[in-house]
Amino acid sequence: MDVTLTEPELDVEVGVDVARDTGGRGRHPARWHRPRTDLTPTDIPHTAAPAPAEESVDR
Repeated sequence: MDVTLTEPELDVEVGVDVARDTGGRGRHPARWHRPRTDLTPTDIPHTAAPAPAEESVDR
């Protein structure tokens, strides 16, 4: 897999649904809401996304 690192230039607000299918993929696309001209890229904390929760199965 090729990777191209970039520097952020624009902040935008998006809406994301947390519903997942049985394979763990998102059921709905992310939706773009608006540009955030009141913020700069340095104003946004950069954190890793949390890992999906493991499902327990009673046997």
